[in-house]
Amino acid sequence: MKACEIPERFVDESLASHWKVDETEESFLRLMRHLEVDSNFKPYFEKALGHFMTRCCRLSDSRGMTVLDLGSGVSWTSAILANHEQIKHIYAVEPSRERLKHGPFVLKHFEIPRGKVTLLEGNFTDFDIPRQVNFAVLCASFHHCYDEFADILFSKIKAILAPGGLILMANEHYVDHWFSFHRFLSFIKHFPRRRELFYKLSNLRSPYPYDGEHWRTRNELEEIFERNGLKAEIFIHDGDLCKEAVPFYRKMGYHYYYAILERM
Repeated sequence: MKACEIPERFVDESLASHWKVDETEESFLRLMRHLEVDSNFKPYFEKALGHFMTRCCRLSDSRGMTVLDLGSGVSWTSAILANHEQIKHIYAVEPSRERLKHGPFVLKHFEIPRGKVTLLEGNFTDFDIPRQVNFAVLCASFHHCYDEFADILFSKIKAILAPGGLILMANEHYVDHWFSFHRFLSFIKHFPRRRELFYKLSNLRSPYPYDGEHWRTRNELEEIFERNGLKAEIFIHDGDLCKEAVPFYRKMGYHYYYAILERM
């Protein structure tokens, strides 16, 4: 795996305490509190997946479905996927070795049968799956993919996607002009030390170098999908992905969504 293709954050990552799941029930409850109480991560993902699975039923056969979970983190999304009886096997691909270390504990707490989820180290442009998959899931991961690697990512997914296969993009965000306006005001506020900012007046939506987060508009997303031969249905969530109280201006211009992608 080429480290230059993933943000610095995911190389030798120092994890927040809620991701550090081990064999203890306390650590698992801490994760679940983060996913269900402190944020909408789990309910938003489950809503998207529920809608998505109704579309995927036609893909199921007697052998069940195989899934790619790309950017699987500590594998909580893979665990939720594994609890669907139509799904036979999941390949959970994650660039952060620190997150991968906690995956087996998360799967055990979710009582996932041994062997149903295969944990693999990989990134958006470098992952090896030994067979075709019926669908691919990217949960809260695509906004960390650098623009120059987006086409490679979708090319690799399409290469292993079975005929009629779909892609679910969940727990994502896009921004509108209000976000750029807020970023412009921030630039003016910090003008005396503007050289220290990661964004410039010429590109107020520059990705954050440390974790690669991008603030793409809906038009930019749709252009990426269309360029890669994918038709997207985009569905907007009510509310914020994070439940913590933050000033209104910090949420200005954000839209939280999930998308179902299929070949044109």
